[in-house]
Amino acid sequence: MKPEPVLIDLKKLRDLISKLDLDAKRKEYIDARWLNYIEWWDSRANRAKGRYYALRTAVVIGGAFIPALVGLRELKVWPDGYDYSWLFAVASIVASLVVAICAGLESTFGFGDIWREKRNAAEIIKSEGFCFIQLCGPYREFKSHQDAFALFSENVEQLIRSEIKEYVLAVSPKPTSR
Repeated sequence: MKPEPVLIDLKKLRDLISKLDLDAKRKEYIDARWLNYIEWWDSRANRAKGRYYALRTAVVIGGAFIPALVGLRELKVWPDGYDYSWLFAVASIVASLVVAICAGLESTFGFGDIWREKRNAAEIIKSEGFCFIQLCGPYREFKSHQDAFALFSENVEQLIRSEIKEYVLAVSPKPTSR
């Protein structure tokens, strides 16, 4: 099985930044804002993806075990004098609890939604930087990175504000209707 491709290679991105025709202060801004947010959202996406898959895997495996454990309890094919049906009853209860807890945690914390949203945010801001680096898209009219820098800074800050606003709205308590 091939390893999963790396979506964010910080070393390569820093190398690209170092080759831009910009002064040190502007390169520092790009590292501190653009690259920092790419790294932050990428790490949040990866962490949420891991949690999402762990919880979903537990739900799928536990969900498959429950009917098997209940069926084994009902078989009653034990040697004379031995009754293990209680063991399968307890195991099916434990599996049911694990499934319910994992499904509830995923529903409460929404790791799947966080994973997709943070991956999307990281890719959008990364794409903005690649357009700037290549002087394409909204930067095609500029002759140098120096000339395009103000627009790039403005666009990066707008993406960051937009993502923060969406996050605050998502985690804010919902008003209750009376």
